[in-house]
Amino acid sequence: MDLQKRYEELKKQNFPDSERINFIADLGAGGEIEYHYKLICKDRDEGTNLNPASSFYKHDKEGLEFLFKVLDKEDKESLKVFTTYLMAEILSKLRHRDFYTEFCNRLIPVMTSLIEINDASLRQKIIIALGWIGTLNEIDILTKQISEDKDSLCRAWSASSLMQLSFHGVDKELLQEKTKSCFTLAIAAETDLHACGIMIEAAGILFGKKWVSASAVEDVEVEKIEKARKSAVRFLNK
Repeated sequence: MDLQKRYEELKKQNFPDSERINFIADLGAGGEIEYHYKLICKDRDEGTNLNPASSFYKHDKEGLEFLFKVLDKEDKESLKVFTTYLMAEILSKLRHRDFYTEFCNRLIPVMTSLIEINDASLRQKIIIALGWIGTLNEIDILTKQISEDKDSLCRAWSASSLMQLSFHGVDKELLQEKTKSCFTLAIAAETDLHACGIMIEAAGILFGKKWVSASAVEDVEVEKIEKARKSAVRFLNK
């Protein structure tokens, strides 16, 4: 049975888990890249949570080249962000491939051109994606977003993305040096406590400190976050 027929059969059965997982794996292993992408778009638009995007990386270089062609033809900002985010997610799984750096160098300018998009939820996606595949060159972009973005989650995810860069090939000491003052000012000034907690947690991981627990951030525990804010600012001011 071909993939499209299997999809229709699974839809009738409300996508039972075991068959859904096998179907998604087969989507990645098959050569129907365009159909796979259409299903990813369909999943996003209809909210079926099938998660066909999880196996798209198996299309390897050919899949990414297809997505670059999609980007070239697409004018709608939301779809450009969606495709760019998908590509960054795929590349983050393909760091070992010899084309990784070349493809990142092609994709990052597209991402940075979208960083000031008006829709905050779309900006958040670009900021998060920069943390996955960004380089030293993107540090200044992310620190600017922490300082100037009007959306609290954009500020928070910018801090988190700076921390993520340290896991993805950017020199940790250089990152610390270039972000210390930005983290200090941002944490001290942040008025949204949830965003502040995310910033403190990100800075703590980057600088090897445990100022606040993930659960305190998630539950927005005021006293714990404010106490952590004082400790973080004191340390970062040294």
